[in-house]
Order: sequence, then structure tokens, then C-alpha cells
Amino acid sequence: MAMCIRKILLVLIIQVMGSAGIQASSSWADGLFDELSKDFGIVSRGVTLVHKFRLKNDSSQPVGISSVRVSCGCVSASALKTFLQPGEETSVVARMDSTRFRGVKTVTIYVHFNKPKSEEVRLWIKANARDDFSLSPDMLDLGVIKQGQSAQATSVVKFHGQPDLIVGEVHPESNYLVCKIRETGRSENESTYELTVSLRKDVPPGVWFSDVWIRTDSAQIPQVRVPVTLTVEAPLNATPGQIQLGQIQGGMEIQRRLVIRGLAPFHISKIEGVGGLVNLTNPTKEAKSVHVLTLSVQPDPKGKVPTAVRIHTDAKDQAILEIPVLGELRP
Repeated sequence: MAMCIRKILLVLIIQVMGSAGIQASSSWADGLFDELSKDFGIVSRGVTLVHKFRLKNDSSQPVGISSVRVSCGCVSASALKTFLQPGEETSVVARMDSTRFRGVKTVTIYVHFNKPKSEEVRLWIKANARDDFSLSPDMLDLGVIKQGQSAQATSVVKFHGQPDLIVGEVHPESNYLVCKIRETGRSENESTYELTVSLRKDVPPGVWFSDVWIRTDSAQIPQVRVPVTLTVEAPLNATPGQIQLGQIQGGMEIQRRLVIRGLAPFHISKIEGVGGLVNLTNPTKEAKSVHVLTLSVQPDPKGKVPTAVRIHTDAKDQAILEIPVLGELRP
């Protein structure tokens, strides 16, 4: 009986230690990332696989990335920005060269932070590179389009050594993609299909990466991933996308430059601050495709710092552009 009790206690201790270990493995830096892993699944050997691990500084302190390294030469990785003020975001971009391996490969990406304190996050990517199917082209690039437009791209999918293979459903990861697939050929050695992907007109602006999955009746290749990329341009966009003020004192006035670009010439009728005072120091009545503005930003009489700048225009399809303002009042 005593031996049985000791065994039960030992199991409970191991479970508690294991649970504690899992909790300890998660850190403040892990929480910055939207995801910590990416499985590309079965891919045609020879393609370059790209994935962005997005992270955002939701803390009240600056965050710094000191280095990014990988466990295998088949992968390269880098951070688009290495210093993030509170509210800013960036991505760690990983590129996996599937010509460097066959079969299943898992690679670890080590992201080291030096601010606000030293911490390391481990990301991993995985792929199964095979020679028994091919995509031409190996990525569907829908190009750069204006918001409200549609686009279409086609890829030829060949399954080598599987003449009896049948494609079932085609599943896009994004609801903005509409997919069709049809059989175009079959021989003693392979089966051929044509995949067509169309973009809905209501897709929001931005740089998009997505995947389309082709499911088959083959146990060897149950599904195939086809990457899709596109850029949708908004009628108006601002550079920078956020106005950084840092810490400011009450009554202090800070000037920041802002570039507003449009798809066609437009007028700026008014600029206002949301929750604070914002003035335009170089107003113009001219219609232009590119406006270079100098803004004067300061807290209001109650000491409230603006949270955004709202720009009113006569641009078609986007009359108002709102740019976030990041700053805090110094005590």
C-alpha cells in the first residue's frame, strides 16, 4: 500500500514539474509573436518557401532584436525592423530553399532580444520536399493591383509516376480567393491539372500571403500547397504609417513630416487631431498625387496626447485617412 502511494505521489510530482516546465518555457518575448511555427506541408522540391512571423510590441517599453540565426543553411531569416517603440510591429521573414533537402525538414530560428532585457525566442518551420509532383509556376503571384480591382493567375500541377491520381477539393486559406481546378491531361506516367485562382474585388489593401491546398486521393501526396501572393494598393497611404512622438511634456510642440500618396491627384481639405492638437505648418490648396506635410503635434490643454491624425481629402473611394500617433505625456 505504501509503495502504491509513493508511486502515485511520484507521478503527480512529475506531472507538476512538467506543467511548470511548460509554463516556464513561455516568456514575454514569445507573447510578442502571433505564431511560433509554420508547417508548409508537402511542397514541390525546388521552390523557395517564404513566411513572415509577425510580432508587435504591446508593452510600454521599447523592444530591441539583436540577432536572428538559424539551425540549417537551407533557411535564411531576418527581422524587417530591429527596434520597436510601443505599438510598433515588424516581422521575422524566413526563406526556406527546398533544393537543399529531400523529405521532411524542420529548422529552428533563434530570435534574440536585448531590450528591455535579454531573451531568446525559438521559431520553427517545417516542409516535406518531394520530387513526385511539380508546379509551374511554383507560386501564384497576383501582382500589384488597386483596391477594388480583381486579378487572376494560373498554375499547372503535374503528378509524376501517379497516372491514376484524382484531385478532390481545392481549399483556399483566404475567403478572398476563388479557386477552380480542371484535369488537362493523363498519360502512363503522370496526371496533369490546371489550377486557376481569382481574387475578389473586396480584398482590403496591404501585402498578402496565402495558400491554396489541393487535396488528392493519393496516400503518398494527400494534399499539395500552392502559395499565393499579391499587393493591394489603397487609394491613399501614409509614410510613415505611424507618427512616433516618444515622451513629451505638457505644452511641448513636436514637428513630424508625413508623406501622403494617392492613386490620383487629390486635395487635402482639413487635418485634425484625435484626442489632441495637430496643425499643418505648410498647407496647400493644390491637387497632387503626393503631399509632403509638416505637422505640429502637441498635447491639448488638459495634457492629453493625440492618438491619431485624421486627414480629410476629396480622394475617390477614401475621403478620410487616419494615421495612429504613438506617444505619452512625461510626468
